[in-house]
Amino acid sequence: MDYLRWRDDMRQAIDGYMPRVQAIFARFGQLEPDTVSDEVDSVALRKAGEVDPPLPRTLLELYASIREASFAHLHNAYFIHSLDLVLDGLHRSGIPAWAPEVTDERLAVFASDGGGRMFAVGYRSGTVFRLPVGAVVDKVYDCSIDSIGPGEIAKDIPDFLDRLLGIAQAFSEEDDEDDDEDDDEERAIL
Repeated sequence: MDYLRWRDDMRQAIDGYMPRVQAIFARFGQLEPDTVSDEVDSVALRKAGEVDPPLPRTLLELYASIREASFAHLHNAYFIHSLDLVLDGLHRSGIPAWAPEVTDERLAVFASDGGGRMFAVGYRSGTVFRLPVGAVVDKVYDCSIDSIGPGEIAKDIPDFLDRLLGIAQAFSEEDDEDDDEDDDEERAIL
């Protein structure tokens, strides 16, 4: 995947929806725009190269081009965490590395949404899984309290990013008079 092209396309979509969001919330003052940072963190990449077991290749490819992203104004909000945060999560007992309900492979949490859902990539397959709010005990995702439930959300990180871009582009093109049914459909993708 060309992550820099994805970044540029995402920035264009942000430019499309942020004026509408700014207009809606103008009485609260100027909002910080959604962002995609391409300043690569070479120190974190070096640290990631020393992690055992090695992080999934597609995750490292992402972080070789993009530092992090914040889409706080896109539907329920989406965040691609910095590699530093991902590496820190590998050592925290409250961040899942395993989700027996959905897969037997090790996971690395790399993104989240504004509702507390986490997105994790499988070490072996590269598949991206959605982990709704739920219990995590000793790095094991135990259960979900979300009606959507945990499960596979994308075949890999590029597919996940393409879906996220699709949501942003649809939101960018959305007419102020559209009903909320379209919003619900887009949110259901992730």
